[in-house]
Amino acid sequence: MPRFASREEYEAWKRGETAAPAASVPAGTTNVVEAPPAEAAPVFAASPAAPAAKPKAGIKETLSGLPPWAWIFVIGCFALPVVNLGGAIPGALGFGGAAACANVAKKPDWEAAPRALVCALITGGVWLAWAAAAVAIVGLRK
Repeated sequence: MPRFASREEYEAWKRGETAAPAASVPAGTTNVVEAPPAEAAPVFAASPAAPAAKPKAGIKETLSGLPPWAWIFVIGCFALPVVNLGGAIPGALGFGGAAACANVAKKPDWEAAPRALVCALITGGVWLAWAAAAVAIVGLRK
């Protein structure tokens, strides 16, 4: 595994150019040598045991394929920013809770009852967190 003295040296190696030390380059030649074999991994590369990153899903992929009962909890979470007429805290809580409910509702290895219970807890927790934040904000204004 090659070692690199600087980030620039690593970037040059990625482009297929390896900078040779200045003392070993004869006068009148370039400072580029052949790239090392492809099987050599750079020091900065992820370990081969690391799992591949899961691609992020958009709102369409998150909400597609939901069981019908899950829409009650998703709409319950989406209702929070609507009831509050917007805002950063209600919006973050509402959309985050809706995404969490949608992801839990689509877990194939869980039965329906535990999924519904967890979705109910998420929805209740979102509304409880909003109420706690509202009480704290009102308390600070006094």
